[in-house]
Amino acid sequence: GGVRGLRFRGVLLAMVAKGSTRPTNRDDGSCCDDDNDKCLGICLQGFLSLLVAGCCGVIYLLIIPTWVGYNSTTGISHAIGFGAVIGMMMTAYVQTSRTDPGSVPEGYVPDELLDENGELISNVTQRESVIKSGTVKYCKACDMYRPPRAHHCSTCGKCVLRMDHHCPWVNNCVGAANTKFFVLFLLYATLACFYYALLVFFFLVNFFKGKTLLHMKDLGAWLGLILCTVIVVFCLSLMVAGLFGWNVWLVARNETSQENYDKEVASAKARRPVRHPYDLGCVRNIKAVMGPHPWLWLVPVGPVGNILRYEKNRDFDEAEMKPLHGDLAV
Repeated sequence: GGVRGLRFRGVLLAMVAKGSTRPTNRDDGSCCDDDNDKCLGICLQGFLSLLVAGCCGVIYLLIIPTWVGYNSTTGISHAIGFGAVIGMMMTAYVQTSRTDPGSVPEGYVPDELLDENGELISNVTQRESVIKSGTVKYCKACDMYRPPRAHHCSTCGKCVLRMDHHCPWVNNCVGAANTKFFVLFLLYATLACFYYALLVFFFLVNFFKGKTLLHMKDLGAWLGLILCTVIVVFCLSLMVAGLFGWNVWLVARNETSQENYDKEVASAKARRPVRHPYDLGCVRNIKAVMGPHPWLWLVPVGPVGNILRYEKNRDFDEAEMKPLHGDLAV
């Protein structure tokens, strides 16, 4: 138990989220430390593209035409339904991959170093006092101040706002501007996996009952593709569904995976529960990530609002931040 157990759990979560076996580099606020993540990301993107193409081939060239047919309501419904789920999944995927997760504006200066007129504090001694207090973070790699909740990603080569992790599956960081798209990608990927598995299952049941247009001798040409896709989809569904549930839990608390780890470690050190300073309540937490309009929460479009400054819980006692470690205290 204690801090060691929490640290072990935090490392495992980082490994699952990154899709690798390397723990997060926390010493310099960096989420990853290996440039090979870019090459891995390209390979994983290619693998995902082939998997989607294979699954679509099985559904549209085998299952629907030889089982229910395109001339039936059931066949048309499945064709549209599966296509819609795959379409939403790939749209969310592209949005996650291509959207800047949140870059720190050039020349950014923390509010703590600004006077009442919004200008840099002229008193050098006062500025140094603020910096030494630890409330302001400075990134040596970027040679600039780091906003609250930001971390440096060595793979992307920059600090990312509301940093969660660098995901090789999307070949991008998951941060303030694309967390919504990442969560939606996990949602629709989970639905696509289960939808595909159910269609294949019922197709095979009806095939062996002789209720399809496909003959046994013709199944051999498809059998290898069906087995490969089903095995991969089954394994991915377990991982993706787990990650989706975990990310929904984080969104409901307005936390990133790193902030959750920091909070748990701080609670163990303080020997009492430590609240998250940005927890505004479930509904407001969801709006902070998914956007202000509930009818757009399941649609992979943005923007989601201000990603540079974050409102803190008004009831949060600043004294509670003392035992926190890492960037959660900023």
